[in-house]
Parts: sequence; C-alpha cells; structure tokens
Amino acid sequence: MDTDYSASILEGLGEGIVAFDKTHRVVMVNGHLITLMGWDEQTVYGALPEQLFAQRPELLRTLNQGLKKKELASDTDLVHHNADGGLQHLRVSTSFLDAETRTGLVLVVRDVSQMKRMEWEIFQIEKMTALGRLAASVAHEVRNPLGAIDIQLQLLAEDLGTLTNTAKARLLGRLNIAQTEMKRLDRIVHNFLRFSRTPKLHLRDMSLNDIVRHVFELVSPEAREREIALRLELSENLPVINGDEDQLGQAVLNIVVNAFQSMGDGGDLIARTQPEAAQVCLTLMDTGCGIPEGEVDRIFEFYFTTKDEGTGLGLSIAQRIIYQHGGHIDVESSPGQGTTFWIYLPVPDAQTEERV
Repeated sequence: MDTDYSASILEGLGEGIVAFDKTHRVVMVNGHLITLMGWDEQTVYGALPEQLFAQRPELLRTLNQGLKKKELASDTDLVHHNADGGLQHLRVSTSFLDAETRTGLVLVVRDVSQMKRMEWEIFQIEKMTALGRLAASVAHEVRNPLGAIDIQLQLLAEDLGTLTNTAKARLLGRLNIAQTEMKRLDRIVHNFLRFSRTPKLHLRDMSLNDIVRHVFELVSPEAREREIALRLELSENLPVINGDEDQLGQAVLNIVVNAFQSMGDGGDLIARTQPEAAQVCLTLMDTGCGIPEGEVDRIFEFYFTTKDEGTGLGLSIAQRIIYQHGGHIDVESSPGQGTTFWIYLPVPDAQTEERV
C-alpha cells in the first residue's frame, strides 16, 4: 500500500496509535493520540514509554507487559484520573510490530469516556425504573395498614376525652408523637409513589429560554430572601426543542432548588443557554458548597442526599425527565467552589433552522 495512503488512513482513524520498535522507541504515532495525550509532536518520535507515559501508569504497565513480558492486551479498559478530578476511560489493545520475532509493540488507544457515561446513564435510569416499580408496590402495601392505624389513633383521641386531666395530657402528648410519625411515613409513601409514576410526556415545540425564565421568576422571591443573585445569559440564537414544558420546568426547578440548598444564604446562580450542533445546552452554575469528592457519581441515585433538608429525589427525577426527552446531564463539582450542571437536549432535525 502507498505510504501516503497509509498515513491518511492512520490520521483518519478515530483511535490513537503509537508504535515502538525493538529498542522500545517511538517510530510512528498518529495525530489523534498526540491530541488525546496532550503531547508535543516534536518530542514524541524516539521517546521511550517511560518518558511519554510517566503520568499515566496504567498505560505504562500495559506497554511494559507487551514489550518486556510479551503479554498482549485486547480491548482492555483503563481509567485515568485527570488533574481536574475527572475520569478518562480508555480502551486499549496491543500487538507486536514484528509478529514473527515478537519484537516492538503497537498500542491502540480509544477514548470511550462518552460511551461509558451513556452506559452509566442507561444503567442509572434502568435502576431507577426498577426501584420505582418496587417503590410503588411497597407504597401500596404500606398505605393500607397506615390508614387503619390512623383511624385507630383518631378513635383513641376521642376516648381520651373521658380521662382525668393529668392522664389525658400525658397520653395526648404520646398520641401527638404517634400522629406526627404517621404523617412522616405518609410523606415517605407519597414520595415513593411520586417517583414510581413515570408521567406521559405532552410534547410540543418550545423555547428552552422560556422555561428557564419562568423557573427563575418562580424562585426570585426566595432568591431575594436568601440574598442569591440570579443571572440569565440566554442565547438569542437558540433552536426550538420538542418537549413537555411542565416536566422540563420541573427538572430545571429541581436543579435550581438543589443549588439554593447548597448555597444557604448568599451566592450566585447563573443560567446559560447555547446551541451545540444538533443539541441545545443549558448550563446551571452555582457558587455553593459543592459536592464531596467521591459522591458526584451518586447524586442521581434514588434517595441519596448530602443535605439535611434534601429528599434525595429531586436530581433523580430531573435526570429521568431529561433522559425521557432524549437528552442527558453532566455535572462537575469542587468542594467549597460550587457545582455546574450541563443539560443537553436534542433539536428535531426539521426544526434545526427555526430560531427563538
């Protein structure tokens, strides 16, 4: 095959490729891997694995297994922790540069971070759906005995009217505690039922900007009370989307409420919209307490919360609504510095050129 064609094919691949000769030095690398690794092209050729992958021990181990132990990797998934705290998922394979002598090594690297994120989102939604079905079953079973107990407590309160003042006061106090706990249980059951019911979407053409404006108007009194500054940075060139206005408003509101709870009194909440290819993106950025390290991946879990006033349902419901609309949510957080949510929603092909 012509060398020019080979070079074009290597550069056109969506995978990173680097080849090491029998002296373990780079003899070939394509631009995709240089970009993926953040290398300086001028210093790559002739470099040793230890020089290139000093900050990526997981890749260096894979290379050394092939170069020194002659053990090849096939579609092995590796996880790299970026300096900003994010995770980069890589799928790697190795083969010998010279198959006959089993010398040299070719490393193929593919960034599967987006695929892993989508797999996680699908798993999360499926898990939430299963939990929702379980919640509905449990809630219906629990509500019947709760209703019977509540009736008995009401009858007991009537019977207490015949007792002396001292005994009646003591028993009424205990009765009030029991009724308070009954109400708390009923709220829990209500939340289970609310989460388990997946509402039918009523889709129509709409502006995401209008939804964000409406939510900010809704929360503006509380924002003034908490001394939280609300800032809108909405694109005037935003394509319309096809969605359920009430449901999308609920999703945005849940994230805004989460931001308010994280900021306490005082802070900034910025809402920014912008078009991105065949999507629209809503960015919600707060200056709150942030999410503790290691818990960012859990915030969409059913009933998981780090706040005393949180229910652990708001973000789960928001994620499900966005997923129902064919979109997804990304999140990034730094403890003490705030949290940013990115909501991506698809733009129907027929409406890509229509603007709001």
